[in-house]
Order: sequence, then C-alpha cells, then structure tokens
Amino acid sequence: MNEKDFLKNEAFISYMLTKDPVSEKYWESYLRKNPHDKISFENAKCTFKKIRFHSSVLSISERDSLYHKILNNQTKKKPLVRKRRLLNTYLAVAASILIVFLFRYTTKETPLKSTVYVKQVSESHEIELITNEKSYTLASNEILNVTKTGEINLGTAVIKNTNEESYNTLKVPYGKRTQMTLVDGSKLWINSGTTVKFPSSFNDNNRSIYVEGEIYIEVAKDKSKPFIVKTTNFDVKVYGTIFDLKAYKNSLAKQVFLFEGFVSVSNKNKELMMVPNELVKIEENKFTKEKFVPENYNSWRKGYLTFKDKPLQDILIELSRYYNVSFSEISKNSKNNKCTGKIHLSTNLNDVLETLTILSGTTFEMDKNY
Repeated sequence: MNEKDFLKNEAFISYMLTKDPVSEKYWESYLRKNPHDKISFENAKCTFKKIRFHSSVLSISERDSLYHKILNNQTKKKPLVRKRRLLNTYLAVAASILIVFLFRYTTKETPLKSTVYVKQVSESHEIELITNEKSYTLASNEILNVTKTGEINLGTAVIKNTNEESYNTLKVPYGKRTQMTLVDGSKLWINSGTTVKFPSSFNDNNRSIYVEGEIYIEVAKDKSKPFIVKTTNFDVKVYGTIFDLKAYKNSLAKQVFLFEGFVSVSNKNKELMMVPNELVKIEENKFTKEKFVPENYNSWRKGYLTFKDKPLQDILIELSRYYNVSFSEISKNSKNNKCTGKIHLSTNLNDVLETLTILSGTTFEMDKNY
C-alpha cells in the first residue's frame, strides 16, 4: 500500500487513534509480511499526526444516527471462520473509532493551540485491605473473594476475620483498579481512588456496603435481603441489578447509572426510583434524572473510555484518576471542545495523550520526572 492507502484504511485509523493492542499486533504482523510497505506506513503515521479536525458539518441528528449505527454494528455476530473473524475484529475496532472524526466545537472557529502540562501527583501506592486485625496489600487488578464462610481469599492467602460483624476496608489508590466478590456473590469492579467498606458476612435484615469513589456492581439477587450501597450523600437500595455508582469525595456531582433491574436513590429528604438506562445526578442534595447510553458509562472496567459529546476537561479528570497524574488548567478554547469516541486506556499514558492531541489540537507536555 502507498501512503494514501494507509490514510484511508479503517484499521490504520484505529491504530493511530487508540494504539489498541489488537491493532498493534495486526500492523506488526502486516509489516513483517510486507516490509516494502514500511516506508509508506511511517510516512502515513507522520501525516496523520499533523491532521487537525475542525467543526463537523454533520447535524446533531446525523451524528447521533451514525453514532448508534456504529454501536449496533459492533454488536452483530461475526462469521465463525477464523481468518474472517480475525479480520472482522480489526474492522469492528476501526469502525468504533471512526466516530471520533465527528468532533464538534461549541464555536465555529478553529481552536487556538494550547499546552497542558502533565505530572505525577504522588508516588504510586499499593491497593490496601484493612481488617480488624491486620493490613494487606494487593496487586492491581487482583480479584479479592469473600467465601460463603466469611473467609477472604487474597491470592494464595486466606484471611479469617474473627469479628464477623466488623467491616473490612479496601482502599484502591489513584492509578490502580481491582475486583472483588462479596460473600453473597455480588461482583464489584472498583475504579481508581475508591474506598469500599464491606463485612465478611451480612446480617439477617439487609446487605450493606459503604463506597467513596466509583464502582460497577452486579448485585446477586436475594428478595429477602435488599442490597444497600451507602455513600456520604445518598444511598442506593436494590434487590438484584447492575449499576455504576460514582461518588468521589472531591467531586460536586455524584451519579448513579442503572443498566439492569430497579433501584431507588435516596437521601434524608427524597427517594427516587430508577429504571434501566437512566442516570441520576446528585448535586447539593438535588436529584436530576436523565437517559444515557450504557456503552458510554461502563467501559472503564474493560480498559476503555467511551464518550459522547464529553468536554475535554471532564475526560482529563477521568484520566487523572486512572493514571494518578495531574493536568494543568486548560484554556477556555480547549474546555469547550467536546469529543465523541473511544480511547484505549493503554499502560503507556503517552499513547492516550497522543490521541487527545490529534483530536483536540491541545498538546500535552509530560513532566521530566514522570
């Protein structure tokens, strides 16, 4: 292929925008088999990085239609023939990324270039489990299990809490994530900067845990014992459902996203029922309900950020938690930039920032000590 062929190729676009592991392996394999294309490939990469996207000429309804079309195409089953299935996987990844070209600014002018400085907030801490007797450390993404007998399986270690009524505390610092299964079988995906307090066994009346931060939870069904997630500002009561809860201490907006089942969100003054595909925002004790697209709010547990018309500033907040970094204040022009797309949360932050640079025209400069 020549340079223009690469720039028109969907899989190449996917590779440049996400550095997705699937895309990387695909192009590594391709270049091994086609070494004569390597110069054109590198030239295409240089050209692509110089691109700056301006306001979309599509209307909001047209963008929404294309957005949902791409999402629907992703869910269609692929042929079972191995080679075709592999190719379709690459194309599906590429198709899911094409939507990022529908990049819209709130003003019609080309945004001025700006630079955002990035530095590590602090030394990376380990995930910590605190029982009534001792403190333990976990590796990132290690799954913690509470057995039916109340024992906590932590890798090869088995922790027996002698006081079953006391709560254990799981602290997940910024830059780390983990999973756990509670004694009733409920499964939690725990995001960066989150603290979860949970018992080794639940009482006869209900199943309660305490959360500060963000979790995605699949609650085990038990009609005799409602499941309650308590936060500083509100509680979520469920019987068996799937939802995402975001309640960071330093964030004004607290949110609950319901994927399956039924829940109620309550505080001292109000209780609000929710149905699937609804989100509730809690700001200064006020509840606001609206619809949402599920794909945009549960991808972090799979290693992606998926967003639609999301301000660049909000994306940077997510990344600061995920990678344990801080971003300097961005210009008003960049704050108004809204993105729609999907970013692979690579272990290399530079890959993610390169994608944002391509999309927004905002450059990122890493601290030399990072």
